[in-house]
Amino acid sequence: MLRTLEANLIEAIEKLKKQEKKRKFKESIELIINIEGIDLKKPENRFAEDIELPYGLNGKKRKICIIAGSALASEAKKIPEVDRVIERDELEALVGNKRAAKKISSKYDYFLVDPPLMSLTAKALGAALGGRGKRPIPIPPGSNINELVKKYSRTVTVNVRKNPQAMCLIGTIDMDSKEVAENALTVISKVADRLERHFKNIKSIYIKRTMGEPIKISLEEE
Repeated sequence: MLRTLEANLIEAIEKLKKQEKKRKFKESIELIINIEGIDLKKPENRFAEDIELPYGLNGKKRKICIIAGSALASEAKKIPEVDRVIERDELEALVGNKRAAKKISSKYDYFLVDPPLMSLTAKALGAALGGRGKRPIPIPPGSNINELVKKYSRTVTVNVRKNPQAMCLIGTIDMDSKEVAENALTVISKVADRLERHFKNIKSIYIKRTMGEPIKISLEEE
């Protein structure tokens, strides 16, 4: 099935590329997975999944915020892919400041947190992050912070909470079609793994470009 799905994805991506004239900006390609046969009123059926794409997003940078104590913060500030570093003093100042918390939560895609600051991060940003389908991600002890940042620079998150649908970016219009298709397959497989009946819970799949019409992906062998 996956081989057939990959071929169908590549064909659809090629059609997508011919759909519109060139824009003055780099258009993204988005994946939409419609799900059926699950009851989202049950907590066990709701999920958020961080998925590392094998070919990344070709310049559609993920914005990363590191929340850390002084030692790790000093190391994080040297990493070009890190957009912001928040240390304990600044984090403490955010507690109770809902407006600032909302602003920070909306600005960054991923919040990687030094484990000793997880509790304080939850207190300062938990509500604001949760409202946007985000969450603080603990940095595993002893991990290579550079490698972790690189991983999340090529990661997307799918949220299935209120609606039976998973959506995320899978690339840009100027990427190789096979690479975009492999990114899509990675996401589809991860989503299927979280569903009770796996691929049987997937009703339909579409892809679309920023300014184009959605194209439905055939789930059947020709």
